[in-house]
Amino acid sequence: MPPRLIEIKIYLYDTDQIPRLLNLHFSYKRGAFMQNSVKAILIYLLTSMACFSHTTMAAEQADIVFMNGQIETLNTKQPKANAVAIKDEKFIAIGSDQKIKGYIGANTQVINLKQKLVVPGFVDAHTHPMETIWLKEVWVDARYPGTPSVKQALLNIATRVKATPKDEWIYVAGVSASENKFIEKRLPTKTELDQVAPNNPVIMANGAHMAIANSAALSKMGIKKGVTKLRHGAGVLADKDGEPNGVITDGMGDIPGSPTPQEIARYYATDIAKFWNSYGFTSVMAITPAAAIPIMQSVSISTPMPNIRYTASVWAAPNGEGMPKDLSVFEMPAKANPAYYRFAAIKAWVDGENDCRTGFMYEPYVGVQDTDPPGGKGTLVTNQSLATQFASLANQNNKISMLHCSGDAAADIGLNAYESISKTQASNTIKRIEHFGMFQLTPEQLKRSIALKKNNFHLSSQPIWLLELVNADYENMGTARAKTGYQFRTMINAGLEPAASTDMTGIYLGNIDPFKAIYATVTRQSDMGVFEPLEAISVRDALKMWTIWPAKSVGEDKVKGSIEIGKYADMAVLSDNIFTIPKNALKDAKASMTIVGGRIVYKVE
Repeated sequence: MPPRLIEIKIYLYDTDQIPRLLNLHFSYKRGAFMQNSVKAILIYLLTSMACFSHTTMAAEQADIVFMNGQIETLNTKQPKANAVAIKDEKFIAIGSDQKIKGYIGANTQVINLKQKLVVPGFVDAHTHPMETIWLKEVWVDARYPGTPSVKQALLNIATRVKATPKDEWIYVAGVSASENKFIEKRLPTKTELDQVAPNNPVIMANGAHMAIANSAALSKMGIKKGVTKLRHGAGVLADKDGEPNGVITDGMGDIPGSPTPQEIARYYATDIAKFWNSYGFTSVMAITPAAAIPIMQSVSISTPMPNIRYTASVWAAPNGEGMPKDLSVFEMPAKANPAYYRFAAIKAWVDGENDCRTGFMYEPYVGVQDTDPPGGKGTLVTNQSLATQFASLANQNNKISMLHCSGDAAADIGLNAYESISKTQASNTIKRIEHFGMFQLTPEQLKRSIALKKNNFHLSSQPIWLLELVNADYENMGTARAKTGYQFRTMINAGLEPAASTDMTGIYLGNIDPFKAIYATVTRQSDMGVFEPLEAISVRDALKMWTIWPAKSVGEDKVKGSIEIGKYADMAVLSDNIFTIPKNALKDAKASMTIVGGRIVYKVE
């Protein structure tokens, strides 16, 4: 009698209940099977299972494991864990301590988290890291609250003048809305800057969208009577006689001076990471001048694995001009590590900024100030036609479009541009409005943004401004408009998933702290007390604003933003459990450890 075949299928389940199939086949003759089958099958099964287990475990030994923690994954399918296993810079297992022990081999590093809260690494969705480090190191500090008055700012500048050779530039950093923060309720004048620095060109920045220049600086820049616009879009204001009064609006692209190539290389290689890592950041959307991109490209080869991940957004001029039709010139070299360097976006400024009264508005700002652009409605940097062309250029090159829109009139220009290309172009690239709804948000704009969500619309927000700019908004715009700003609960309920960011320029270093921002969004504390408390959000949503939602806004949520198998092993270990501590204590939380690709890049000793 010919032998017969029997097939046995066995499913082995690991601790995650993932089945692993074992197929066993036996051939037998009827007589022999009756006598020996049970014994033979048992021996075969035990041997096969032992081999299976050994093979599986050997293939999944981790490079490093983190154990004994309280891990908030932000993965809805597995929201909590105690431990993670990491191999080749990615998560390979997430679960209980007992489960992760199985991934420990002879060469596995084991880190005890000591029951600390662990969250996904923070993602900064909009920031200017190169400028931040430069300003932090080089510029005269006239920032509020350390510098509370015009008088003190002038003293700080005078001290620098004494140590600076004649004709050498002096740059001064002031806080956005300095004219609201200083005791005098104004900025220094051109005349006052002339008095303290008669032989040095001086530029004092009031945030990133307005500056005061002295006479020497105006002369160096070729600004004289009759000049109202500069090459890259900056506006020049004049007095009643038509003479430049020293005020320059949205002049980032026209004001001379920048770090040296050597300094920029150092910033991208090490210095940016050191600063951002200390606050739990593992990734940044680095908004970068086009002129600096070749240096970043070079660094991407010389420093293939920095301690932070760069997603580059490029700007050529504030109004979007100067961008090549083919954006591939900004791509990172083939030898660069794509996990750490990626060119993803281009950016343009539709307007200025409401806190320095240059955001483009339908109705004038409250009162009249000497530093106001003509008409009192702010500055239009990029008109509707150029904004639409810019968005189209990004879309055609499969890149993210970023339109800076602070004022209500500017926000409509951004929405118009995105609605236009969504109707006429097939590609569905990410479309972002920067600072959307921070200063004011109309019901119609909210409705339009919800409709655009299906066309990959995202918004960038700066929640820490609650602690800094609400009072200035009331002073600049009046109650009716100001109270519509910072509607985070409304945005989230509408499904907009606002991406938080620092918008760091070095102007105000306190903006770097995500924990103060979380505190503000949860408690609704502002610089004028509790502000619109019904817009308060949960701690979990506040955390999403710094992790998974910004990852989505840069098109990288498949690899970062949550703790999941297959994603980059980026985490922040916190000093306190932000889910259990009193809400008022959220502002005092810190990053105790920052982990990028499983590497500990920052640790409080």
